[in-house]
Amino acid sequence: MNILVCEDNVMTLKTIEYSLKKAGYDVFKALDGFQGIRILGEEKIDLVVTDINMPYTKGLELIRHINTKMEANIPVIVITGITNVETREHAMELGAMGYLTKPFDPKVMVDMVKSLSGKN
Repeated sequence: MNILVCEDNVMTLKTIEYSLKKAGYDVFKALDGFQGIRILGEEKIDLVVTDINMPYTKGLELIRHINTKMEANIPVIVITGITNVETREHAMELGAMGYLTKPFDPKVMVDMVKSLSGKN
Protein backbone atom coordinates (compact mmCIF):
# COMPACT_ATOMS: atom_id res chain seq x y z
CA MET A 1 0.00 0.00 0.00
CA ASN A 2 1.34 3.42 -1.03
CA ILE A 3 0.94 6.32 1.37
CA LEU A 4 1.69 9.94 0.51
CA VAL A 5 2.85 12.07 3.43
CA CYS A 6 2.70 15.85 2.97
CA GLU A 7 4.50 17.60 5.81
CA ASP A 8 6.84 20.60 5.79
CA ASN A 9 8.45 19.88 9.17
CA VAL A 10 11.29 17.47 8.40
CA MET A 11 11.35 15.89 11.88
CA THR A 12 7.61 15.25 11.83
CA LEU A 13 7.91 13.90 8.29
CA LYS A 14 10.64 11.47 9.40
CA THR A 15 8.57 10.33 12.39
CA ILE A 16 5.55 9.63 10.21
CA GLU A 17 7.66 7.93 7.53
CA TYR A 18 9.45 5.71 10.06
CA SER A 19 6.19 4.67 11.75
CA LEU A 20 4.46 3.85 8.46
CA LYS A 21 7.43 1.95 7.01
CA LYS A 22 7.76 -0.03 10.25
CA ALA A 23 4.08 -0.99 9.83
CA GLY A 24 4.80 -2.25 6.30
CA TYR A 25 3.65 0.64 4.13
CA ASP A 26 5.46 2.24 1.19
CA VAL A 27 5.85 5.99 1.72
CA PHE A 28 6.07 8.87 -0.74
CA LYS A 29 7.06 12.22 0.76
CA ALA A 30 6.21 15.81 -0.12
CA LEU A 31 7.27 18.96 1.72
CA ASP A 32 4.18 20.87 0.59
CA GLY A 33 0.78 20.35 -1.01
CA PHE A 34 2.02 21.36 -4.46
CA GLN A 35 4.57 18.50 -4.45
CA GLY A 36 1.81 16.27 -3.07
CA ILE A 37 -0.49 17.03 -6.00
CA ARG A 38 2.37 16.28 -8.42
CA ILE A 39 3.02 12.90 -6.75
CA LEU A 40 -0.70 12.09 -6.79
CA GLY A 41 -0.60 12.59 -10.57
CA GLU A 42 2.45 10.37 -11.03
CA GLU A 43 2.02 7.51 -8.56
CA LYS A 44 -0.72 5.17 -7.41
CA ILE A 45 -1.45 6.50 -3.94
CA ASP A 46 -3.83 4.62 -1.64
CA LEU A 47 -3.96 7.01 1.32
CA VAL A 48 -2.72 10.52 2.17
CA VAL A 49 -1.44 11.89 5.48
CA THR A 50 -1.17 15.67 5.39
CA ASP A 51 -0.43 18.69 7.50
CA ILE A 52 -2.60 21.78 7.00
CA ASN A 53 -0.13 24.67 7.22
CA MET A 54 2.45 24.14 4.49
CA PRO A 55 4.06 26.39 1.89
CA TYR A 56 2.55 26.85 -1.59
CA THR A 57 -0.49 24.58 -1.46
CA LYS A 58 -2.08 24.12 1.97
CA GLY A 59 -3.44 20.83 3.30
CA LEU A 60 -7.06 21.89 2.97
CA GLU A 61 -6.46 22.70 -0.71
CA LEU A 62 -4.87 19.29 -1.13
CA ILE A 63 -7.92 17.58 0.41
CA ARG A 64 -10.21 19.60 -1.87
CA HIS A 65 -8.09 18.57 -4.90
CA ILE A 66 -8.24 14.89 -3.95
CA ASN A 67 -11.99 14.91 -3.49
CA THR A 68 -12.91 17.02 -6.52
CA LYS A 69 -10.23 16.35 -9.15
CA MET A 70 -9.14 12.77 -8.49
CA GLU A 71 -11.13 9.84 -9.82
CA ALA A 72 -9.90 7.48 -7.10
CA ASN A 73 -11.41 7.52 -3.63
CA ILE A 74 -8.31 8.27 -1.53
CA PRO A 75 -8.71 8.49 2.26
CA VAL A 76 -7.01 11.47 3.91
CA ILE A 77 -5.73 11.82 7.47
CA VAL A 78 -4.83 15.28 8.75
CA ILE A 79 -2.03 15.70 11.30
CA THR A 80 -1.76 19.33 12.35
CA GLY A 81 -0.99 21.73 15.13
CA ILE A 82 -4.34 23.44 14.55
CA THR A 83 -6.63 22.46 17.40
CA ASN A 84 -9.73 24.57 16.80
CA VAL A 85 -13.01 22.83 16.08
CA GLU A 86 -13.79 24.96 13.01
CA THR A 87 -10.68 23.81 11.13
CA ARG A 88 -11.31 20.19 12.08
CA GLU A 89 -14.92 20.41 10.86
CA HIS A 90 -13.84 22.14 7.65
CA ALA A 91 -11.24 19.43 6.94
CA MET A 92 -13.86 16.73 7.51
CA GLU A 93 -16.39 18.54 5.29
CA LEU A 94 -13.77 18.64 2.52
CA GLY A 95 -13.31 14.88 2.83
CA ALA A 96 -10.71 14.15 5.51
CA MET A 97 -11.47 10.87 7.26
CA GLY A 98 -9.21 11.38 10.26
CA TYR A 99 -7.79 14.32 12.21
CA LEU A 100 -4.94 14.20 14.73
CA THR A 101 -3.37 17.15 16.49
CA LYS A 102 0.33 17.60 17.18
CA PRO A 103 1.98 16.33 19.20
CA PHE A 104 0.48 13.02 18.13
CA ASP A 105 1.06 9.39 19.05
CA PRO A 106 2.53 7.57 16.01
CA LYS A 107 0.79 4.35 17.11
CA VAL A 108 -2.59 6.10 17.01
CA MET A 109 -1.76 7.38 13.50
CA VAL A 110 -0.75 3.90 12.30
CA ASP A 111 -3.92 2.41 13.82
CA MET A 112 -5.97 5.03 11.97
CA VAL A 113 -4.16 4.21 8.70
CA LYS A 114 -4.81 0.50 9.26
CA SER A 115 -8.48 1.16 9.95
CA LEU A 116 -8.94 3.30 6.81
CA SER A 117 -6.98 0.90 4.63
CA GLY A 118 -8.72 -2.23 5.87
CA LYS A 119 -5.37 -3.63 7.06
CA ASN A 120 -5.91 -4.62 10.69
